[in-house]
Amino acid sequence: MIKLSLKTSLLLLCLLSLITSCGDGGQQSNIEGVQAFDLKKIADRHSDSTFITSSQVFGQKVLKISAVDGDKGLVIWEKGDKQDWTKGNYFVFEIYGHKDFSGVITIEFYKEVKDAVAEKIVLQSGEVATTPEETPWLLSLMGILPRLKTKVVFPLSYLDAQTLFVTRSPRQLKGTITGNRLDPNDITKVILRFGPYYTPYFVPDYEVASIAITDSVPTPYPAIAKPEIDKFGQWTGKEWKGKIKDENELKTKNLELEAMAKNITLPDDWSKYGGWKGKRFNATGYFRTQHDGKRWWLVDPDGYVFLSTGVDGIRYGSPGPITGIEDLFEWLPAEGDTDFSEATRSFRDVKNMDFYVSNMIRVYGANWKDKWYDITVGLMKKFRFNTVANWSDVTLAKKYGIPYALPLSSFPDTKIRLYRDFPDVFSKEYMDNSVSFAAQLKDYKDDPYLIGYFLRNEPNWAFGYHNLAFEMFGTNQQSVTKDEFIKWLQNKYQKNLDALNKAWALSLTSFDDLKQLTFKETPSSIANDDFYEFSTIMVKMYVDIPCDEVKNIDKNHLNLGMRYAWLSSDLLYKAGERFDVFSINGYGINPPPTEEIARISGKPVMIGEFHHGATDRALPATGIIGVLNQDDRAAAFRNYIEQGFARPELIGMHYFQWIDQPYYGRNDGENYNIGVVTTGNIPYEELTNAMTITNERIYKVAAGEVEPYKSNITTIPPIHY
Repeated sequence: MIKLSLKTSLLLLCLLSLITSCGDGGQQSNIEGVQAFDLKKIADRHSDSTFITSSQVFGQKVLKISAVDGDKGLVIWEKGDKQDWTKGNYFVFEIYGHKDFSGVITIEFYKEVKDAVAEKIVLQSGEVATTPEETPWLLSLMGILPRLKTKVVFPLSYLDAQTLFVTRSPRQLKGTITGNRLDPNDITKVILRFGPYYTPYFVPDYEVASIAITDSVPTPYPAIAKPEIDKFGQWTGKEWKGKIKDENELKTKNLELEAMAKNITLPDDWSKYGGWKGKRFNATGYFRTQHDGKRWWLVDPDGYVFLSTGVDGIRYGSPGPITGIEDLFEWLPAEGDTDFSEATRSFRDVKNMDFYVSNMIRVYGANWKDKWYDITVGLMKKFRFNTVANWSDVTLAKKYGIPYALPLSSFPDTKIRLYRDFPDVFSKEYMDNSVSFAAQLKDYKDDPYLIGYFLRNEPNWAFGYHNLAFEMFGTNQQSVTKDEFIKWLQNKYQKNLDALNKAWALSLTSFDDLKQLTFKETPSSIANDDFYEFSTIMVKMYVDIPCDEVKNIDKNHLNLGMRYAWLSSDLLYKAGERFDVFSINGYGINPPPTEEIARISGKPVMIGEFHHGATDRALPATGIIGVLNQDDRAAAFRNYIEQGFARPELIGMHYFQWIDQPYYGRNDGENYNIGVVTTGNIPYEELTNAMTITNERIYKVAAGEVEPYKSNITTIPPIHY
């Protein structure tokens, strides 16, 4: 046996945990690629309420963060501090939240903003930051589970802003990135914010055991002694109304639901498609749009007006990855367990577990899938939904004769991407892939129940304001589109290189010199305008080529657009010129400004997804819009739908989603209380009662025959990542 000195033992202990600060939380030396931050120095920068203390959770001294300081944000690094962001691969911190709601930790990176004419900082509200020097140049929202030690890992390669979603590490939930390319050399300040904070409802309580820049991904924690998740997929650390106690209760509730869902019919004044018999236009045999002089409508195949009220994600499953966190579970199917084999699957080589499926198997055995179809269709009718919306099981729609919206898959891509997921649109590869993309509509082009198709969902290039042609020059990567841009410049400047050099404040010896240049900022305001003008051409190519191809295949159905996440620039309107319906995934207590979208685009508008969630029941996160409880979820649904359909431009509103997300997070890490039903297949009674009432009223609300429901709902900081 080799005996180690006390000093050596302590050193190895630090290496094993990779980042844990030993002793009093002071600055650690750069050992094996670890640059530890001085927790005491961070505490001293802020109020007395943030301090160093001993922790029973971590068994060492930690940074204890007050709710107020956490909300204001802790400056963990300023220019001149010892740590070097260019010398490391990961930013890592160990954290624990004491409350029963998820933690939302924001990592904010700042840079000195001079004359940033190329890149505006556009907030998710759509507003341009008025004080860019006080606005993060790039930030990441990171989610953590409640009352569970977590090592949060942010790869520093993501500072290039080409990736929007952070790869999950064990116990870590979703991470999303917003902002612009950032050279690590240009970082001037880094702030951590700890949320949500909204007194008296959400007063977080955090401990941070260490913060570091590391070369390697940290080793996972040892297995926990007491499981966090029971055999039904529920968190063991909290009780709530409707929590399943045993298998008998699960079976009883589902069998009651099955009996209730039988033989439910639609209202007498609805057509077979779910349209309204109170108003009729010419029938074409397919869904179409029409403006009657007062408002836009969808028109069903029989000619009746139709407003699409639906739910996204109507399918039998709500899986999440379990690789690396198996110790959190009270029960997982054993290898070779044929009874529950359908509850486990692999996604991108990661093992997933689906407790919704295992719960259905517990109730119905091998016949669970047939029962699921019958029950789900019955519930849709009971709740008065007339559309199987995006991300759903198309088999259900076609088998039971329910109108549906089809998400097309594999939007045309190219091996070379110009910025994030924006392809090389002038290349032959893009044209060829557009032809292949359109071919998938051949099986649907004659189906009268198909309302229309979404070309794609939330393009990554559209998150934030980004001048696409300028972004091509973030690297010296070559592309057909870059060549076309240079040809376009030659034409615009009539091959006068001196004129280009003067306008762009450059000293080029030829137009082709541009091919090898890279830019952090645009060289002049005229250059910025030139980049943006060509960006509109790029976006037109991006849309026109696949739209031409899908229309060649399917002339019967509506082009429902791209389900934008938010409207961050006028480029998205340019991309909407070819759509029949302008779709946006609009979240809020009230619907977003769709009247502006309709006015600018000249199109009717469909809200592709929205939701409201709470933390009073099964899950610790609200999703994108949070409310206090299930009663407020019900009121928020009624308010959103009825206030929406009272507007003349809205023809569809789809709730996201059918089943609650798993407590431990779906593949990307979302774990939101946004389901119509729980993972035990039990409807949220308050919400679904509200859905039934409101969905029966939409046509009379839209026609102006009844006043829309209006409620003042307490808005809270959303718990989402």
